[in-house]
Amino acid sequence: MKHYRITLMAVLLAMAGRTMADNSTIVGDVTGDGTVDASDVTTLADYVIGLGNLTDKAAADVNGDARVDIADVAALINIVGRTANRSELISLINNDAKALADALNSESLNATSQAFDQLMSLIELDKNFIANISTLFKTISLRNAQLSLTPVKAGSELAEMGYLAYMTVDTGNYGVRVIFDGKGGCRAVSADNLEFIFPATVDGIGTTLFKVIMKPSNNCYQTVADANIPDMEHLAFIYRLPKSFTMTLTALIDKNEQTLSESVVNIELPETPASDFVSLDAPSFKISGKQNTYLTKTGTGTGTALDFSLSMEGANMVFDYSFTCDGEEIVTNNAQMLLSQPGSFMGQMAQNAFNIADLKAFTIRILNDLTLSGTITDGATFATDFEKAVNDRQPDAPDDILYKQVESLNSSSSIQLTSEKIVMPEPVRFCLVKKDNHYTVELGIKDIFSDANIPINQLVDSEVMEQLNKPFSQSFTPSGNSASSILKFYSVFMQMQPLTAGK
Repeated sequence: MKHYRITLMAVLLAMAGRTMADNSTIVGDVTGDGTVDASDVTTLADYVIGLGNLTDKAAADVNGDARVDIADVAALINIVGRTANRSELISLINNDAKALADALNSESLNATSQAFDQLMSLIELDKNFIANISTLFKTISLRNAQLSLTPVKAGSELAEMGYLAYMTVDTGNYGVRVIFDGKGGCRAVSADNLEFIFPATVDGIGTTLFKVIMKPSNNCYQTVADANIPDMEHLAFIYRLPKSFTMTLTALIDKNEQTLSESVVNIELPETPASDFVSLDAPSFKISGKQNTYLTKTGTGTGTALDFSLSMEGANMVFDYSFTCDGEEIVTNNAQMLLSQPGSFMGQMAQNAFNIADLKAFTIRILNDLTLSGTITDGATFATDFEKAVNDRQPDAPDDILYKQVESLNSSSSIQLTSEKIVMPEPVRFCLVKKDNHYTVELGIKDIFSDANIPINQLVDSEVMEQLNKPFSQSFTPSGNSASSILKFYSVFMQMQPLTAGK
């Protein structure tokens, strides 16, 4: 049986923990009561040691070798144990899926996710946006820097570097408000903070104006670079990079500005005790933060909190997040990745590090009930095979090619579902599912009675699955794309910074 040819009957039989030897016999049901359970093990064991009789020897030939002996008792014990384990697992999957679906579809989280997504779409719509805003920021920074020209003190660190004077360039807050027209254009005006105003259509709110306000902290890192100005080779630029930013998302609702979410992003760069400056070329950094979302105008939303961190040390990158709703921890995740192109803090921000990282290991815990964990032996091969399997899902694609791609995924990964509430771990494998002449690559658990894989989502109630699909269709990241949206927006923001001006 091919992996993607799973019938509904096969799923139901696996969930019930039984299979049919013929039209009238349930393999393992040696008592003939229609179920396979511990009483069947006792009856079969009594027969094998000569203490009882059997009414249906076909049901007792559990391993299918045409004999009834101690091997069938062992096989039946395994089936009964796995059936009970599978039954509990399916119950956990459905209960946790329902709680996860409710949390991910909370009104406040959806509003924030949708607003940030549409802001990123507007930024990407204007291909010159980042370059134009970066030029504006650089112009403002240099204008302010000219007012800060200061002689270098004798004996100072700058003097030892050979500089005679320096200018200070503050990054982060440029007193600019960027206003998007929603059609691919924007304009910039003066403001107290750095602000982005944009139109968006959000569920539960409708179409209105949204605003992202970015406020830097007063605590800053300092880095030094040559000014590279003709005839001023002894002039240094000192760039001040705030150690944290606060991002607030508001919406104009009923003519009042209402806060939808507040986020704090922290930057940690390696510092040298003997120096006043940090190096942005160091191959290590950490970005962490927290996002809170609040009730929207309908009053039916739920407050959520998302904590996340992204750290890099050499070629190794780690991404962590936890998602809570109404104070209850819903999802936690840890992903360990390997960078194919190790680089500096600014380099990774410019490239969006997620795009060049190969997954090594991950752990996703849901409601402290279920844990999905896995290791990847060859992240680069795994990523390539997964991309191929996704791109080749055409109706006329040869079955053997798709099958080989999925088998390659499984050979380079080891994934399992565990829980304190189930006796044994359930191995998880990638499988192909064919629906309406199209293929999807999904995670599945092995059928108890065959080599087939049953997609996990087929074990979830259809209404719950539909609820889950709404936020997950935007991103694999639980929390409806919030963590990835914030990091992506922050990555774009860092690309606008004039930190490399003059280099």
